Amino acid sequence: MLKIHYAVFRDTLPVLKTADFTRTNAKYKTGGGTAPLGADYPDGSLGGQVVMHSGSYEVGVFDDADKAPIGLFINDAAGSPFENTPAVGSGKSPFVSGSGSVCEVDIFETFDSAGAALVYAAGDLLFGSANGLLTKEVGAIAFGTCYRTPGVAGLLGVRIL
Repeated sequence: MLKIHYAVFRDTLPVLKTADFTRTNAKYKTGGGTAPLGADYPDGSLGGQVVMHSGSYEVGVFDDADKAPIGLFINDAAGSPFENTPAVGSGKSPFVSGSGSVCEVDIFETFDSAGAALVYAAGDLLFGSANGLLTKEVGAIAFGTCYRTPGVAGLLGVRIL
């Protein structure tokens, strides 16, 4: 889920990378390695995942530390066969971007890649993880800052840089 408080840009022009309609979603887990996000989260790109440019006029879920994160997906884009969804029909998935955009997400890393628990605090720099989720584990390019910790509501507040 992505809760938008202020969006500088909403973009629907680039095509979504084909593999991101069926990608398996995972998160880092305690003890290292990854675990599936769970039955509540379908395969494909998810609202709240970090977006990157993955090719010419193409975007995808962030999975390459050498690329710059550019935004957060607004909607899920699951590529289930015979399903009538706008993302599958258009080949696109909208995203919010732009310095100053303010959002909250319900999916983010709770452990780092070594399996240590992450505790978020206001002002922490946020990055994209190899799983396409927000994390405070330091990466190559900072994506945003934490403005609200995931308290009772379980939402992580992010201000895009």
